[in-house]
Amino acid sequence: MNMFFKHTALKLVLIGLLGSVVAGCSITKNHEKEAQIKADKEGLSAVKNSRFDGTFVAPNAEFAQYKKLFVEQLDLTDVKIRKQSNPSLIHDTPWELNDNDRRFYQERYTEALMNNLIVDGRYSTALQAGADVLSVRAKVLEIAPLGSKDDFKGRPTSVKVYSEGMGTMTLEISLYDSTSGKVLAIITDQRDLGKIWEENNRVTNNIQVRLAFDAWLKKLRSELDRLSAK
Repeated sequence: MNMFFKHTALKLVLIGLLGSVVAGCSITKNHEKEAQIKADKEGLSAVKNSRFDGTFVAPNAEFAQYKKLFVEQLDLTDVKIRKQSNPSLIHDTPWELNDNDRRFYQERYTEALMNNLIVDGRYSTALQAGADVLSVRAKVLEIAPLGSKDDFKGRPTSVKVYSEGMGTMTLEISLYDSTSGKVLAIITDQRDLGKIWEENNRVTNNIQVRLAFDAWLKKLRSELDRLSAK
């Protein structure tokens, strides 16, 4: 009888673990769902084994023909701020992007793009459309900070905040044929802004933002190289 109960209990545990694994694998984040909807409207197909959360590409797109990039300024309009509120923080105030923040983010994005796609000569920049010109548009969809913002509005100078990373940031990159305007690819990804416990301040936030953009543009280079080789 004991063996029966042990065997049954073991089966239930295994079934529960299997269900957890399946449920975990089936979770799709909001930015992935939104990208899928956009991709479906444009007739794009999902790329298997993408290094991003989601990469969707137009069938028969010839990425090898593009030698130049027309790069638009990083879009920071309508960025969703999903702040995890902390009722224990007396000085917890809304986390907002100001003009200096936007300029910093745009500069770091441009810097990362230049370092990963332009400097080695794989691509050159273009100022107008052309048959060999690929248009690149990137938009920050969401920033989810883990602490109050390190400025005079967000916290007093005497307050120190520590967190396991700075939060997350979500980016969407769209690639277009510059002459026809046809959407060739939609890429979406959410990245942790650090994963270790450290002081959450302006300096550490800026470092993680720089690292995030560099990682994203490095992945974009790898993805373009792979798509161009087909």
